[in-house]
Amino acid sequence: MASCKFFKQGACRNGNTCTFTHERDTSNQRHFGPVSPAFPDVEKLAITSAKKNVFNKEIKPTPACRFFSQGSCNKGGDCRYVHAPAVSPPKQVHSDTDSANPSLGSQGESSLRKALDSRAEVPCSFMSRPGGCQKDSCPYLHAANQHSMEVSVTQDLEDQDLDDDLSRNIFGAMVKFNELGHVIKVSFPTDFSLACIRGFRPGSSPEAIVDILRGLGFDVSINCVRIPRSATALEPKATVKVEDPLFATELCSRLKDQGSALNAVPISIAPRQTNCRKVYISWHKPTRSAWLNFGNGEIAGRTARNFNKGKYKCLGQSVRSSTPSKAPDRGGRSGSHNSVPWTIILSDVPGHATSEDIKAGIKTLFDQPRHIELGASSYDALDAEVSVMVRSKLEEYGPLELFHLAPSHEGKRVKATAWFIDEEDARSACELDNRSLDILKKGRLTVTLVQSAKIKVSTPIYLALKTTIDEASMTWKERHLRLYVYQDAVSRFTTLKVEGDDAKDVASARKTLDDILRGVVLTDGQHEIGSSLFRSNRSANNKLKSLERELCIVIIRDKTKRQLLYHGPPEKMQQVVRQIADILREESSSIFEIPLRDAPQFSWTIRGGFKSIVQALGKDVAVFDVVSRKIIINGTLQQFEAALSIMNGKHHFKIDPFSEHDSERECPICLATDDIDMPVETSCKHTYCLECFESCCKHAASTSTNRFHIKCAGDGDECKKVFALAEVKDHVSSSVFEDIFKSSFEEYIGRHPEDFHYCKGVDCGFVYRCTAAAQSKPSLYACSNCPQRLCTSCHENWHGGQSCAEYKYHISGDYELLEKAKKEFNYKECPKCKTLMEKIEGCNHMSCPACKAHICWVCMAVFETSDPCYNHMVKEHGGIGLGLERFAV
Repeated sequence: MASCKFFKQGACRNGNTCTFTHERDTSNQRHFGPVSPAFPDVEKLAITSAKKNVFNKEIKPTPACRFFSQGSCNKGGDCRYVHAPAVSPPKQVHSDTDSANPSLGSQGESSLRKALDSRAEVPCSFMSRPGGCQKDSCPYLHAANQHSMEVSVTQDLEDQDLDDDLSRNIFGAMVKFNELGHVIKVSFPTDFSLACIRGFRPGSSPEAIVDILRGLGFDVSINCVRIPRSATALEPKATVKVEDPLFATELCSRLKDQGSALNAVPISIAPRQTNCRKVYISWHKPTRSAWLNFGNGEIAGRTARNFNKGKYKCLGQSVRSSTPSKAPDRGGRSGSHNSVPWTIILSDVPGHATSEDIKAGIKTLFDQPRHIELGASSYDALDAEVSVMVRSKLEEYGPLELFHLAPSHEGKRVKATAWFIDEEDARSACELDNRSLDILKKGRLTVTLVQSAKIKVSTPIYLALKTTIDEASMTWKERHLRLYVYQDAVSRFTTLKVEGDDAKDVASARKTLDDILRGVVLTDGQHEIGSSLFRSNRSANNKLKSLERELCIVIIRDKTKRQLLYHGPPEKMQQVVRQIADILREESSSIFEIPLRDAPQFSWTIRGGFKSIVQALGKDVAVFDVVSRKIIINGTLQQFEAALSIMNGKHHFKIDPFSEHDSERECPICLATDDIDMPVETSCKHTYCLECFESCCKHAASTSTNRFHIKCAGDGDECKKVFALAEVKDHVSSSVFEDIFKSSFEEYIGRHPEDFHYCKGVDCGFVYRCTAAAQSKPSLYACSNCPQRLCTSCHENWHGGQSCAEYKYHISGDYELLEKAKKEFNYKECPKCKTLMEKIEGCNHMSCPACKAHICWVCMAVFETSDPCYNHMVKEHGGIGLGLERFAV
């Protein structure tokens, strides 16, 4: 068959369908043997001699295809231009597995076809665009984004919830809880003292320090002593923290009195707002140098510039190149000359790179060197071997909770993360920063302490506030802060994590996120927009949800404070206020509440009584609030009276036996069945609306009679399973979970009014420990949250020069004015704990928000539970104060 003349001219457009033969002319090529290196003294590593095809300078070489380098050449192997590979062909992995699995046969054949097509070596340009390439038969390389997958896997590992010690810093106190949320220990910074000891013998152990302290009369545990490794051998020091506010001053005094060579100074204790048990560790991957020999100085210079500009890389990594240098011609009688006089030296070449990897990074065929010589690797240890050594070095500072070596396919450094059990150990481990290791052949480690703060929020709230959060975080990069966002498996919650090197910056960023996620209380300009109607009116509530979907916002109904919290862009808030005002006008009606005074009433309601009211009045009229134990009637006075009549005639109503089947498909709080919003299934197989479950958890303290607990309201409030905090944490946002700790501690303070007291500062909220009444020397509480200075005995302003009795007599005139104001504004003090209370509405049964005592507002009698209080009001005062006596049975 005749040869195609157009193919020889590089102009045939028929490709493989051409009826003439396409034969390439190879007469312009000749073979050369290996070229002697310009630096024969360099150690040879993995050098393989190979024949290299070099174009004759007299013949014009075929140019490279520019469309192929862009990933858009459609000629394949028929292209008349050179297809220089941009990346090395993908290596085959898991070949045994693939061959053993017949289902992978078609996939393997497809990969083989792509391997035969030179375009399979060029990344598809569409893969970098949103949505990727949509063409299944695309001949270009569809490389998976391995980096993002590794980051995802690493992030999942790093951000898993490590063991929570259930300790929280609340109201200025460090509070320890058990697994059910009960307070088991309360301590204050003033309960501890910290001293720094110097002057002891270098190399002393913590046990030796304990012996010294015991010799001075202090019974100190070894866990209280820490000797920082940063202390120099010439001046070692130890820190001792003891739960005794006078320890540091007494230690200093005793050492001074005895004329000891040791000296001690007290150190202030500051609370921390962030977590800093994690450290990042990294070290350079092994590198080597490479000598590239050229026969032409211009080519050598161009290649060097392209390496320095990043156009040429080795295995995807940037490398640095020296300027070309020329070796002198060889002398001698033969008159021979050096065929490769020009040399450039590449540094930072990956340690495992070969000469072929370097050639593959040089995209232009004419810039290929005539010879490559590789230097020795900077070190030979594997990443896993180095990580073992690094971990052992870290464990010298304290036990680790977790150690993770990140996959290192890209980048110039190997990275690892370690979590210490103790924060002080993590801080001490930073001494390893810039420390050289023998296994790295004097290569150095980089160790950075990571400050972090995490917030878990419901995904709808995050999506509504995403734009606001993104805008707020724009300036964080300047402070080297990183924001990570990831969702749980079912996308119910989104976790935001801020990391950085500076604790103050991380705490500031955390506060910014808290302020954004807290929401804005909706007002009409002067007054807050109440949430009562949306709680009791199903039609209004449905319109509110429709508004949320339409504007992509979230509105939370705070049942306790009767507020609407707005989550969304600020520019939409006024529109939301106007539309809510329209809903309130359209759905306005009277609201009546029927308190369920005793257990039989509540049991009747939960076992079918409420359903009878709904059948009589309609689904949108009656609402059952299990948490507050009320039936809310959103309608007319006649409908309210009808509901009361049904309740008073309950002996004529057939009570249905409780059905477990009904329990499984009803929210125990709102009794919703077919419209459960973001369902939460508990370990006892009851299903709650997320909002109802979070409300139940937040108000557990107000519904607990004796001791704080979060119990299930399923099976008509008969389940009573007490949820552990570990289960609750899986179902609620981080703000609600932290509110649970606050609620439990508030209840604990209320039940122990003789032990703890709140600071009097406006909106302060900090707590201090009470002391016994002192006649001569009162104790001072200097609040760290506000300027208040109080007496811990009488809780009045600090009166250091007077006894409590003298000071009270001095301010008796102000006391009389206060009593007059309380009577005028209907304020009363709890008879048990003296907490000031105000009655706004409802019956005369009051529950103290602090100590949880049940109080009759008329005579201020105190009861342990609500039933005796109601019986007392009916017997002694003729009713409970709602004017409903005419409906009594």
